Amino acid sequence: MNDIIILEYFTSKSNIALENKKIFLEAVSLTENIIKSFLLNKNVSKVFFIQNSKLDILNHKRLFKIYTNKNNSVVSILKKLPKKNVVFIAPEIMNISSNFQKKISKFLPLRHSDIKINETFSSKERTIQFLKKNCINHIGKAKKYKGKFVIKPIYGAGSLAVRISCKYSFRKTEIIQDYMTGIKGSFSMLCKNKKFVLISCNKQIVKIFGDNIIQKGIIVGGLENERSEIKSLAKKICNATEGFFGLIGVDIIKQNKKWHVLEINPRFTSSYNGILECYGKKTIHQITYLYLTKNLILDEPKLLKTKKIIFS
Repeated sequence: MNDIIILEYFTSKSNIALENKKIFLEAVSLTENIIKSFLLNKNVSKVFFIQNSKLDILNHKRLFKIYTNKNNSVVSILKKLPKKNVVFIAPEIMNISSNFQKKISKFLPLRHSDIKINETFSSKERTIQFLKKNCINHIGKAKKYKGKFVIKPIYGAGSLAVRISCKYSFRKTEIIQDYMTGIKGSFSMLCKNKKFVLISCNKQIVKIFGDNIIQKGIIVGGLENERSEIKSLAKKICNATEGFFGLIGVDIIKQNKKWHVLEINPRFTSSYNGILECYGKKTIHQITYLYLTKNLILDEPKLLKTKKIIFS
């Protein structure tokens, strides 16, 4: 039997301030689904979950909650926990994910991609450099000084603070790219170093409000008809990368009949909320089995149904 520790950045904070309620609610939903997945695995004896004492997140006889509050921080808890493997989730905003990984690794073993992977793909600047170096189709920096542009934070997550501009003007903390129209999607792959299984192919629901680009939701399994091409792209990314482990999310856009990479996120992403319903218990077991044993089952998932998820 195995034990696992689940640690999510927002829900584990000792003081919760809802600067962005949308992101926080998405974090709660994702965390609940991750916990449920490990509880479905009969080889799991205990799931330890570090959470703020004011939150009400699930109850189960195999779920053991450890509470943070103003007198009990995440770090103080990490020092006292048994030496069990940690699955953690944190956003790339302001380089939070990399810093969180470094903090946890001082006290407990992690089931996560290498820190160098996290540092590279937390930065959109370094992600573009990686993709260019390895000749992987991607949307790089703007190639001209006139036209329509998309401006993003270098350390950002999802569509947060992403805007459209007709001026070639941006801050040092941002990157500027040519505005592209095309089908937006994402895929998740389960990785161990250069071996991978393509888990889901998803269509993103994106809306434009004034100068802002907002991802309103996702259709999990909505790009299964593109699986073959997406799998080729996933293979190129994995072949060029050392140190991937676990679920990796990749944002993509179709331009000139080819898929191009926008972002690579070495973590659980919002599409995970539909994996059980869309791809079944066998795929969920495949995912949790890797985190528990470090063994990758190479079976290709089969789509049962698509699911539209609208973000709060």
